[in-house]
Amino acid sequence: MNSSIRHFAVFLIITTLLQACSGETHVEIYNTLPGGVTLTVNCKSNRGVDLGFQQITPSDMWEFHFRPRGARYSCSFQWPGQFHYFDIYIEERDDPLCYDKCQWFILPTGPCLERTMCEKWNS
Repeated sequence: MNSSIRHFAVFLIITTLLQACSGETHVEIYNTLPGGVTLTVNCKSNRGVDLGFQQITPSDMWEFHFRPRGARYSCSFQWPGQFHYFDIYIEERDDPLCYDKCQWFILPTGPCLERTMCEKWNS
């Protein structure tokens, strides 16, 4: 292999590794509430980012993404007769569990990460 091809291959490897190390985290929120109700979600970060109100229809999902680096996102969840809060992303808790994609399934009792680790509402 000539040196220019070798240098290009090394460049591609380094670029790929840097992108992986500085990648974004995706949070997916699934409406798995019973009764066919629409879920209203509003998420805000500890850095002052407000993602606005999102309407998630039954069996649907909404996602957002960000660069973690100390990020924390808290969300309100509302559906008929119910209003709750939950910290949907805490880097120390979630990064080891769902590194680049966290899937939360919303149930009346609280959100479940990957359908296996269920949490209680903050309030």
